[in-house]
Amino acid sequence: MSNLIERAANFWGHQIAAYGRHIAKTSEIKSEGMENLPAEPTIWYAWHSTNLVSLALHHTVTSRPTQGFVPPGLIGATMIGWLEGAGIQPAPLPKDNTGNPSAALKSMIRGLSKEGDVIVAVDGPHGPAGKVRPGTFWLGKMTGRPLMAVGIAARPAIRFPRWDRHLIPLPGARLAIVFGKPIRLERNQELDETFLESIKDLLNAASRRAWEIL
Repeated sequence: MSNLIERAANFWGHQIAAYGRHIAKTSEIKSEGMENLPAEPTIWYAWHSTNLVSLALHHTVTSRPTQGFVPPGLIGATMIGWLEGAGIQPAPLPKDNTGNPSAALKSMIRGLSKEGDVIVAVDGPHGPAGKVRPGTFWLGKMTGRPLMAVGIAARPAIRFPRWDRHLIPLPGARLAIVFGKPIRLERNQELDETFLESIKDLLNAASRRAWEIL
């Protein structure tokens, strides 16, 4: 990827972040579950389709430094600009089935141990939509930090025609954000399909509640 294309992608990511900040400032925002927010470093997880809103609103919920995973390639260059514009530190991942993601995971662990947060789209970065990947919960096992499901809704909004049908609120939209009850994982927790399906249920419940609020 040429430097020119990479810079253009990074610039576009900053523009997405700027739109997210505008939405956060101009929207009516309703929240539920604020009493559930941990007073310690937390792993926040949501669906990839709500990234625009979740990244824009994260620092209205906590002032702790935060990291987010970044995929490789052109999408990653865009995501780096987006995260930087949202005040979130990027943690780059290698291509799927190549390299070793341990560097990104170790960075996340260090951040959590130094009073920082992690924010993750559990079905990202390439989907399929609604399928929970285990990496987020491996972090929870290794660190003992609480994991918080975040459900988000917005109206009026459009759905971007891509794999996750990304939720894009229109200016002046009403937003709802729902925080589930935090969970903690023991080191011996199996991250099997039964467990991942239970996480999917928790996240879907928070998302449904957000739409009900609107």
